[in-house]
Amino acid sequence: MPYDLVCLGNLSIDDVVLPDHTTRLNCFGGDTIYAALGARWWSEAVRFVAPAGADFPEEHFDYLNRSGMETRGLPRRSIPGAHYRVVYADNYQRTWTMLNAEGDFRALSPTAADIPNDYLNARAFLLLAMDLVAQESLAPGLRAHGVVALDPQEEYIPGNESRVLAMLKNVDIFLPSQEEVHLLLGHRDYEKACRRFAEHGPKVVVVKLGQDGSLIFDVNADRFHSIPIFKTSVVDTTGAGDTYSGGLMAMYVRSGDLVKAGLAGAVSSSFAIQDFGLTHMFDIPRSQAELRLRELEENYRSKEG
Repeated sequence: MPYDLVCLGNLSIDDVVLPDHTTRLNCFGGDTIYAALGARWWSEAVRFVAPAGADFPEEHFDYLNRSGMETRGLPRRSIPGAHYRVVYADNYQRTWTMLNAEGDFRALSPTAADIPNDYLNARAFLLLAMDLVAQESLAPGLRAHGVVALDPQEEYIPGNESRVLAMLKNVDIFLPSQEEVHLLLGHRDYEKACRRFAEHGPKVVVVKLGQDGSLIFDVNADRFHSIPIFKTSVVDTTGAGDTYSGGLMAMYVRSGDLVKAGLAGAVSSSFAIQDFGLTHMFDIPRSQAELRLRELEENYRSKEG
């Protein structure tokens, strides 16, 4: 049986300073793991690929293995991994500082050679925020194997707008945030933006709108769907967008239903934001996710009539 989804992106180690000045060193981070955890509530057939720096703690490998998550897609690099200092203010706004050489980001992004051969049988591939050259290299090759979804990186967009838009010819599903839409197109008319992106190739465009939920454009049906959030306490929004993308993709591959996929993504994201970091999500059972999905779906369907 093929895998449902392979998430490709980065790992990171985060030194977190909380509002009360408590410091947590060497916390487990990275868009790849957030996305894979978001997907895992909806499918057991999820794998991930992300290079690990030479200093990546063995305890994190052990944690993944004990949780039943394969680590075959985490090749070691000979350079230190991405390391960030994350300082939270009293309102839980945060400041990120990269502690290692910015030029190492490309080497810490996945390549085709990093992907285990059996992962290429997956039904879909989610390219998360990584080096732009890495995404440009991966997208066309992976599309020969399955559905390709692209989650861009905000930092590389200025000056590279035309390259990002050109990359969409090799993408089936495009997943920008509202800020990335603004950087790419210079406006915040999200329906107009969806149509513009669709002209470049994707058959589905999903704009992530933060606390306002998400907007899904089904190009073939020429239809928009406004997806609400699942309301819960907000502690830390780090990884919310990645977790949403992973949840959406896993459910879409399983069901083919874009609305249900968006709602599943919203539920996945709700778990990410209710505590610091990502390790708390390992312990949330699928039954709890399914309960939230039923509640959100019932509310959505009732409002849709």
